[in-house]
Amino acid sequence: MEKQQQVIKANSNATHHETPLNSLINKDLKIVLEKAVSELPEKYRLAFVLREIEGLNIKETMEVLNLSESNVKVRVSRAKKMLRDNLPGYFKSIEIFDLDLTECDKIIKAVMYYSTF
Repeated sequence: MEKQQQVIKANSNATHHETPLNSLINKDLKIVLEKAVSELPEKYRLAFVLREIEGLNIKETMEVLNLSESNVKVRVSRAKKMLRDNLPGYFKSIEIFDLDLTECDKIIKAVMYYSTF
């Protein structure tokens, strides 16, 4: 949790020095991520949004969705995989950094933290 707060704080500080180009890119990225999340199947989207965007812990998510712990974890994991698989399709000929799964999850979490639904 402390690491997550450091990432969020670092991202928050970075946004104060945003150039117009970075601002535009971030706005476009936010739109793409919101669209990708909205297109997830409902059962995966709900688990992902509750855990990764709303910040509920496993137990809270279990109670809200009336699921077992393993079911919550599986649904969030599958939602992340779907996002990783589907996000490159939103980008045509631009270059995408080759990030490992951990980095991709960190970026998605940080961006989704600042987006509103």
